[in-house]
Amino acid sequence: MRFLFWPRVAWGLALLGLLGCGADYGGLSEASGAPGLPGSGGANGDGSGGSGGSVLPPEEELESNFLSPVATGKLVWVANPTSGRVAYLDAVTLGVKLVDAGNGPTHLAALPPKDGADRALVLNVLSRDATVLKAQGDTIETQTLKVPSGGNRWAIDRTGRYAIAWTDAGRLPSADPLDGFQDLTVLDLDQGISTALSVGYRPVAVSFTEDSGKALVVTQDGIGEITLGGAPQVSKNFPLTEDPLGATTRDVAITPDGSLALVRLEGASAITLVKLSDGSRSEVPLGGVVTDLDLSPDGKVAVAVVRELGKVVLLQVPAIAGDPGAQSALTLGSGDNVVGSAALAEESPVAFLYSNAASNPLLSTLDLGAPTPQLASVLLRAPVGAVLPTRDASGALVVHTKGPTDASTVYKSALSVVRVGDGLPPKIVGLEAPVAAVALGPSGSHALAAIGEDKQGPWQGVLVTLPTQQVRAIHLPSPPLAAGIVEEAKRGYIAQKHPEGRITFVDLETGEARTLTGFELAAQVVYGAKP
Repeated sequence: MRFLFWPRVAWGLALLGLLGCGADYGGLSEASGAPGLPGSGGANGDGSGGSGGSVLPPEEELESNFLSPVATGKLVWVANPTSGRVAYLDAVTLGVKLVDAGNGPTHLAALPPKDGADRALVLNVLSRDATVLKAQGDTIETQTLKVPSGGNRWAIDRTGRYAIAWTDAGRLPSADPLDGFQDLTVLDLDQGISTALSVGYRPVAVSFTEDSGKALVVTQDGIGEITLGGAPQVSKNFPLTEDPLGATTRDVAITPDGSLALVRLEGASAITLVKLSDGSRSEVPLGGVVTDLDLSPDGKVAVAVVRELGKVVLLQVPAIAGDPGAQSALTLGSGDNVVGSAALAEESPVAFLYSNAASNPLLSTLDLGAPTPQLASVLLRAPVGAVLPTRDASGALVVHTKGPTDASTVYKSALSVVRVGDGLPPKIVGLEAPVAAVALGPSGSHALAAIGEDKQGPWQGVLVTLPTQQVRAIHLPSPPLAAGIVEEAKRGYIAQKHPEGRITFVDLETGEARTLTGFELAAQVVYGAKP
């Protein structure tokens, strides 16, 4: 499990619109620090180091700005807070059905399927309850559970039994500093039981151990442990530092079994280890300010980046907790290749290394599973903003926040399609508007990006076929909000801003686009993406 605290940036806010908020199954949850507090608006690192001795700004975690909206199986779920209903759209037939929820259904989450049925969960913000939606064939069943804490985010365990509703203050920029948002609600969906609990000040991430026996809540007071099974209760809190006024911006990586937390404090030159059995802490000095910290999918290797020294340190887990020497360092060969951040593939030991603090067009890969990991770099022709690897690390989609060159006056952003391991060069595509959302399909064969700003076009979808590096542009009739891929239906979709609801579905093979408008008006299909 890895928790990332990153500064909120404008080009990710569009994803909090029409389709509400998603949730993570068990292992991964990402969030920002709280606004308005000392150190809460920071990012990775302290700005030290860089090419030629110049002072660089902090690294930014931008990957989690690109969140897919809610889809389960062949269904896409859309909440309407005004009507109190949830629409569910069949991505194969493009049929639309409606179901009543509570008062103000807003924040949606996908649940793992059960008994052959697609399931979703919506938080009704005005009635402070949640509706469990279970669709199978032509029927849908609903169940309502109280959520006294309210909230704006969900965390779901991998089995789909437990759901936790909590409030991420990073999504409330006008929140008062005395709003602690310390209440959350644990739902036992199997038993139909709702339990309200209080944790530390301003939770920033919530996740579960792999056996679903505990939930771990990272707050500005440390890591709170919630014991599940029977009556849920907050059993422990583990401080992450002895200094109560210490830095609040940090990376926290927790091993899948919930036994060890690895902590990167802002500006610190060491990784802090916290044993979650007794709360004991130790430090692993790395000789320079650590600008990023990631944990491999199997929890066996942690990747720490020390930008100012130009090195990547691999920590063996859990051995590092008892032996500070259980580590190895890899020094980057070129002084021009500034590396301050790492992105790890979900189902592969490959790490993607880059910097979005420096104007660095290089992307490097490092196979953590190799006996002797070797660094390989490719030139992307534009500064890197965010890197989104495929699950198997066979490729990646790179978002550039600038044009193909620093001096470009034509393009506002760009995408690069990267293939790994075959020696083929990456492909760059200049874009006339900023990237609003990106979705990668589970198989890694397709990606779909939404391009455009709220009040200014052009509005486009970009369909990417990663194995062939082919890119298709798709006209959008409205400003985009979010993107997703339903591989079971072989379609992607882009939700758009429209008073009656609008989604454009895209055939992943042909690029054909069809737009559905007016979910509350029996929905109509508009061919050719016409408004």
